[in-house]
Amino acid sequence: MPHSLEKEIKIQLWNNQSKKNIYQTLATDSNKDELYHLLANLPCGGRRKKTFLVTLFLVFILTLLTIKQCLFIYFYGRFDVSAALTLVGPIIHIFIIRELLLSHRLGYQLLPILSILALFRPENQIVPDMYMYVCIAVLSALLYLLLFPKSEHMQSKTN
Repeated sequence: MPHSLEKEIKIQLWNNQSKKNIYQTLATDSNKDELYHLLANLPCGGRRKKTFLVTLFLVFILTLLTIKQCLFIYFYGRFDVSAALTLVGPIIHIFIIRELLLSHRLGYQLLPILSILALFRPENQIVPDMYMYVCIAVLSALLYLLLFPKSEHMQSKTN
């Protein structure tokens, strides 16, 4: 559950306040580093509103792939040490789904890389999965570039 500082930042971003103004308003001696980190990893509210449906579509595709992997593990996997290793993929998917729903930068950064890496696994090279992973990689990369433009990055912690 996000703590109160993150909630306050999200509310102000949702009301289209600039990150620099939020930093100047909420910065104290004890929370400057945390505030800077949170502001760098959250998109502005206007962009988040515009891309919400695309993000939901991305989460939907990722959820379908996660369910497919879990069902595959359940029906064809053996319950031993190797079964724990096969659960790594779905666990990473669940973590990334959480990050996407919270609009954290990390989810949008990791997803294109992991989607491309998933294409190297033989079980992901079947026709529907292959196209889904390509779609995920392209959409998440575009969303990352749209939600976190370089022109919006805060220059230093002392601003």
